[in-house]
Amino acid sequence: MPLRPTLLLALLLVIAPGAAMAQPTVPSTPAVPAVAPDTSQAAAVRVYLDCQSSRCDYDFFRDQMRWVNFVRDRLVSDVLLLVTSLRTGSGGSEYTIAAIGQSANRGRADTAVVFVAPNDADDVVRRQLARTFSLLLGPYAARTPLASRLTLNYAAPTTASASPKSVKDPWNFWVYRVSVNGFGNGEKRQSFVNGFSTISANRVTQSLKVNLSANLGYDQSRFELGDGETFTNIQRNYGGNALLVKSLGDHLSAGITASSQFSDYNNYDLNLRVTPALEYNVFPYKEFTRRQLTAFYAVGIASMRYQDVTIYDRTTETRPVHNLTVAWNARQPWGSVNMSLYGSQYLHDVSYNSYGISGFTDLRIAKGLAINVGGNYSRVNDQLYLRRGALSDNQVIARQQALATNYRFFVQLGMSYTFGSIYNTVVNPRFNGRGGQQF
Repeated sequence: MPLRPTLLLALLLVIAPGAAMAQPTVPSTPAVPAVAPDTSQAAAVRVYLDCQSSRCDYDFFRDQMRWVNFVRDRLVSDVLLLVTSLRTGSGGSEYTIAAIGQSANRGRADTAVVFVAPNDADDVVRRQLARTFSLLLGPYAARTPLASRLTLNYAAPTTASASPKSVKDPWNFWVYRVSVNGFGNGEKRQSFVNGFSTISANRVTQSLKVNLSANLGYDQSRFELGDGETFTNIQRNYGGNALLVKSLGDHLSAGITASSQFSDYNNYDLNLRVTPALEYNVFPYKEFTRRQLTAFYAVGIASMRYQDVTIYDRTTETRPVHNLTVAWNARQPWGSVNMSLYGSQYLHDVSYNSYGISGFTDLRIAKGLAINVGGNYSRVNDQLYLRRGALSDNQVIARQQALATNYRFFVQLGMSYTFGSIYNTVVNPRFNGRGGQQF
């Protein structure tokens, strides 16, 4: 009996190898070849979009144009899309879109123009812009690995298009606009009410421009002071403007301007000015979306009737005036510049004058680095309208009336530096609807 465990163990040692040898052979599974990663998107056209219009919806463009890589810096892009806009005579907008080659595409440029009606919804505008962007970027994308995935579609018109010569404008290019706006806000010890309305009539053609407008403004501020008294400041301002400009070639324009104003702040019961004017543009006017260098000169008559006696003991006066403005405006791949030098004089006594400089520049000076500098400074010696008499502290704080000064200035300075991933194609709308809540 004691030998049984030993015999069983020996028997297992003999049988086990045989059983193992008798196992059926399982065929080996062939190795699955590794799938090469899709690198076509990484090789897509890198696009830097420079559009200052409020109707440029960057998130929409990224979502609809996933076949390009929108990058955050012009210096790493293949193509710069430079978008400029101008208000048309009908009240709509003309968008000029320049596709400017960068890096290996330097030296290549294409331009397209998009017109939108004054009542077009934002969605209509952004879709027209996206379609035009796609047409301009198509030739660049055709040389990338994504070309095989792109198609070009044509939407045929359902009815015969009218010939441009057969189109008749019953309004003869005149566009009319009426607007009324009101605002109000307040709390227990202070409240503010503002109202503003305008009416305008404009006619714009290549040879002649006519702008007519009238406006009415009302501002009321109310404050409850510490002693229980209430201080109320009311400012009324209304008037009208008229402009007639005749084109005299690619560089020269002539016209006349007229304006009238009633202003509590500036003591005007009536400020009427009529000034014929000339303007010369060093560059052809057709290049206005990219660059302008203009000299504007006007000379005419100013007739003033004041609400209260002025510091010069006058209630009315009529004076000859003239003014000169030299302005430079540029929008280029490296940024934008707007600068002007200006001056004006009353010709009955040239010591009554004002002159100054104003400007704004937004420069992309290096990869990821941008600066913006702006402001204005003027010397003032022509405040013929100042009221005689002293103001209370409350009137000064509330800016109830114009104050004597010999200068004015405004300054702004900003800088931004962006670094990290150059791609910004992803759109993520989550938590965008949190309203005014801040974290």
